Amino acid sequence: MKKVMKKGMLWCLILMLVLTFQSLSASAATKKANLKAPTVSNWKKTWDGSWNTPKSDGVEYTITWKKVAGASGYQVKYSLKESGVWTKYYFTLTKKCSYSIAGSSMDKSKARVRAYKVVNGKKQYGPWSKTKVSVKWW
Repeated sequence: MKKVMKKGMLWCLILMLVLTFQSLSASAATKKANLKAPTVSNWKKTWDGSWNTPKSDGVEYTITWKKVAGASGYQVKYSLKESGVWTKYYFTLTKKCSYSIAGSSMDKSKARVRAYKVVNGKKQYGPWSKTKVSVKWW
């Protein structure tokens, strides 16, 4: 009986060691990216329609930011305020350092950006930039 207990305890110890090493390697793979937050350099209205286009064409804002060293690309998070209500947040990925947001009856918009890099086929994100809110365009 003592031999069976010793073998069982030995197997438990081996199993615990295996699980410990697996969790260490998994945590190393999900480590936060060592990236800085992008600095938004501009958030401006780039188009407000014209008299010869339909009203539904609306307005467009473009957000631009400075390049982050080591980044593979960027994620932009934005929301539009239409008819006094903020819509849900939208996410998009881009490799450029700018992104344009358009809306038909946009009162305001807000956006922020974060850099990402690809490590072992997975995206690791850096911190978000400060949120920029546009002014009412009309």
